[in-house]
Amino acid sequence: MNGFIAVHCGAGYHSDLLKKEYQKTCYAASRKAVEALQAGGNAVDAVEKAIIELENSSLTNAGYGSNLSWEGSVECDASIMNGQTLHFGACGAVSNVWNPITLAKHLCLRQCESLSLGRVPPCILTGQGAKTWAERMGLEIVDNKKMISARAFRNYKHCKRKLKKYSLQNDIKFSPLDTVGAICVDSNGIVAAGASSGGVSLKHEGRVGQAASFGSGVWAMMSRDGLQPSVAACTSGCGEHLIRTQLAKNTAESLLGPSPVIGLDKCLKENFLESPFLWDVPERFGGSLALTFNPQVGEGELLWGHTTKTMCIGYMSTESSKPKCVISYLPPKVESGHKAVVSGVPFKVTLQPNPVLQWEIKTEVNLNGSH
Repeated sequence: MNGFIAVHCGAGYHSDLLKKEYQKTCYAASRKAVEALQAGGNAVDAVEKAIIELENSSLTNAGYGSNLSWEGSVECDASIMNGQTLHFGACGAVSNVWNPITLAKHLCLRQCESLSLGRVPPCILTGQGAKTWAERMGLEIVDNKKMISARAFRNYKHCKRKLKKYSLQNDIKFSPLDTVGAICVDSNGIVAAGASSGGVSLKHEGRVGQAASFGSGVWAMMSRDGLQPSVAACTSGCGEHLIRTQLAKNTAESLLGPSPVIGLDKCLKENFLESPFLWDVPERFGGSLALTFNPQVGEGELLWGHTTKTMCIGYMSTESSKPKCVISYLPPKVESGHKAVVSGVPFKVTLQPNPVLQWEIKTEVNLNGSH
């Protein structure tokens, strides 16, 4: 199957010293997604495989190597959304699950299950309940210490010293915001979005961020009639800011107008930087990765925007020989948290002979992700 995948290593600050490492991570995640598509997987499968690669990297704040909580443990959030069925699955504040995105995918796919006694399949699970459910599904469970990277532990000690020395509140300036996400469109026209995060450093145990919150971390919706484009988006930044503004949903919907670039720029300004829901927040840190796709002609646009110093993006088509990586910067002398920068690139996808061109809800979804 053909398709187009885009990933990000977060909106935050990406050191020039680690630039090549971030690029390699984006390359690897993009290639894993493309391999999944070429093996017959769909957009949901590709998003999962990309994020697994990102979660397994010690460089990112997701899965292994996540920021540590106040007590020094790893608690992860993740979600995934299928733009065809509109099903959503998420896990929050979960420990010991090696790849939280796989848990989120299982929850998403099982939305079609029929349970006895009129019970409804959960779409969001948190904490111990999420871990127990993952065990029942046969997912990989590890000791919490195995989730802690040397880099995350050093940052944890650094933040603790800062708080002790300066009596600071938990300032996100000292916390890596390099959470991860991925968006994809396949040659059936199906779009999907996923996100995974370890949250803010020194967070309170049990805290859940945007990566597990509906409409805040991910959004994906296929064209209803073939006339409007299909859209997908995922976000990164300060989770509380993103939750209060539902930035993923707003980002995706901003692309439905005549100019997606102008739409995203307007969204970040009016729905984030000037949002009345953030009236008490002096600096607003966030970023969005999004795509819009016209299923009639197989053409789309990949877009990104952020109010942080940097955002790291990778992307690849099944029809290209290698992935590309961009580290986007705010303009010089522009203070982060107050202005946004938006950019993007066009892409094409060769569609299947009979792609899904109109709104179509499947009543039965195979648990392996095929439709």
